Amino acid sequence: MQIDNALLDQMTQNIMGVVNMVGDGHQEMIRKLRDVVREGVEHFDLVTRDEFDAAQTLLSNTRIKIDELEKQVAELEAALAKKS
Repeated sequence: MQIDNALLDQMTQNIMGVVNMVGDGHQEMIRKLRDVVREGVEHFDLVTRDEFDAAQTLLSNTRIKIDELEKQVAELEAALAKKS
């Protein structure tokens, strides 16, 4: 994955701007930091841990099924070769 340097620069500027706004209050600073981080996460199209785990489980189950089907095909090919 390529990292967009312009986006990182913008995020850094936004974070520094938030840090400089300490006078606005602690809760406002936290809200703005969350907004900046959320924008960055959305840009990189990241997935949640739950989505990742679900995809990993699906992939694992698919791999098991493919292995079973490959074994069945090999057995059928061997049986067909014996008949020929």
